[in-house]
Amino acid sequence: MNMTKKMRVYIVIALVSMFALPGLGLAAGDALVSVGWLAGNLQKKDLVILDVGAFTHYEKNHIPGAVKAFGPWQTMNDGFVGFMMPKTEDLVQMLRDYGVNNESFVVVYDEGVTVKDTAKSARALWTLHALGHDKVAILDGGYAAWERENKPAATVMTVPMAGNFTADFKADKVATLAEVKSKVGSGKALFLDTRIPEEHFGHEKVSHIKRFGHLPGAKLWPDKYMTNAGVDFAPSYFKDIYELKDMAAGVGIPADKNAEIITYSNHGKSAAVGYFVLHDILGYTNVKIYDGSLLEYAPLKDLAMDTNGWGFMSR
Repeated sequence: MNMTKKMRVYIVIALVSMFALPGLGLAAGDALVSVGWLAGNLQKKDLVILDVGAFTHYEKNHIPGAVKAFGPWQTMNDGFVGFMMPKTEDLVQMLRDYGVNNESFVVVYDEGVTVKDTAKSARALWTLHALGHDKVAILDGGYAAWERENKPAATVMTVPMAGNFTADFKADKVATLAEVKSKVGSGKALFLDTRIPEEHFGHEKVSHIKRFGHLPGAKLWPDKYMTNAGVDFAPSYFKDIYELKDMAAGVGIPADKNAEIITYSNHGKSAAVGYFVLHDILGYTNVKIYDGSLLEYAPLKDLAMDTNGWGFMSR
């Protein structure tokens, strides 16, 4: 086993904990599982596997027992801003339809080829956290990793029994526009932009984002640097914890694990990768996503946006 392999740190095996989840051999709070762990636990009670990749990908091949769970994990809100968290009652019904119970340990996975795939799983995990369900993990590398290790595949759709999931909404997981207005540029919270540098610096933007640039004072840590997607044809495995720690320090994330951090992107999906890395791998306790992200913020021309800055400038 080479050093790179030895240094891959899965949260599921990183620490020994007294608080194991019954029957699953996982410590409470473990949020990244390996192909080997999932393959060995497919038949365990209370395990629910959600495939959050594309419909067509699921229909071609999926992990045995996985439920097709494309969503909607994001939808248009009452203010006609798209790609935001659906209403709690809609999500509860969706999760019950997917067979999720209050006791379920949920593993979410995606196609696993690119970081955009991984963002689907991260968004689903964050949504469950916001609904008060912390017993959820991401399959590291997604289906691409499962396939690479020659694990069995299924083609017949899984039809689960209805679950009994109930929500306990956690407002501290979701940053609203009003909160962002009050905190941006104030030093009260650190804002983290997970988009590509060209978008952050205002040299490029996607067509439906109304303005170029980033939130004043925001730090830049593109989600594509948080995984090894495509390196030597690798699936989208998360980088090891040591490298992620170094990058966090390098981009200006404070050492204080209680620091308030708000991640954002164009429409809140890429931001979920940043949330997962900070909250579930690096252990920051006060991380939230600005759900509306720039899709909501940029059209409001009275709100400041900066270009050509690294986030260390003062206005």
